[in-house]
Amino acid sequence: MKIRSAAITGLSVASLLWGASLPAQAQQSSGAQEPQSPSFTAIDTYFCRYHEGKGRSDLDRVLVKWNKWMDDTKAAPYNAWVMTPVFSSDSNTDFDVLWLGAWQDGNAFGNGLQQWLDKGGSLLAEFDTVLHCNEHSNFGALNIRAPHKGWPDQHGVAAITDCRIADGKTVPEAIEFHEAWGVHLARTGSKAGIWAFFPGFGHGDIDWDYKIVTSHPDFRSLGADWESFTNGQGWAVHDELSLGLVSCDSARVYNSTLVRNANINPAPGK
Repeated sequence: MKIRSAAITGLSVASLLWGASLPAQAQQSSGAQEPQSPSFTAIDTYFCRYHEGKGRSDLDRVLVKWNKWMDDTKAAPYNAWVMTPVFSSDSNTDFDVLWLGAWQDGNAFGNGLQQWLDKGGSLLAEFDTVLHCNEHSNFGALNIRAPHKGWPDQHGVAAITDCRIADGKTVPEAIEFHEAWGVHLARTGSKAGIWAFFPGFGHGDIDWDYKIVTSHPDFRSLGADWESFTNGQGWAVHDELSLGLVSCDSARVYNSTLVRNANINPAPGK
């Protein structure tokens, strides 16, 4: 299955994903309860480079003003992270900063974006003196495994991988695999949170169906999962669960810094 159109909107994401055939067990006996509709969080991302002579301290100065503006204008609740690459390559990280923001739902997304466009002009100009952002894109995020207690941390780690669904398989079947993997992680004591990011606006032609975003409170947590996956034979469980369903590429790993916390629910509907 290939999702490669930039025309997927926030409203059509859910119908695209769960309008497809549901797994067989969800369609069994007439007395079975209807499967619960998924609940998506609205995400936006910016991929940016610093202008010559600019760096993180310059961005932080603008962020202080931006946070005050968000408070003063009673902006729609919005979580935001600034992320920088740790494990990556030139072919997949042609940027210095990844900005990741989250609204609870589409209504908050629309209200927040409209408010920013109507009233944030002077601050936008200040951001533009520090960063040049060549992509602004949108996702519908589905939580698969809730993050650790105390999320979001001021500083954390995120791993992002691109996934493709095998021909003839459906999105719900792919999500069932990731949920089963989440059950395995729980048995190992993992602190990882997992989300599936489905493409919305701004992506153009793409060669993946969705992204898996995994959060960790720190690199110790990431390392513990690496140890469980490699020397603990987690790879064998992963391969058995995903066989014939999903393939994902090598994850890019980022340092993440929380720059605004509006207490967005990381696992709506759960």
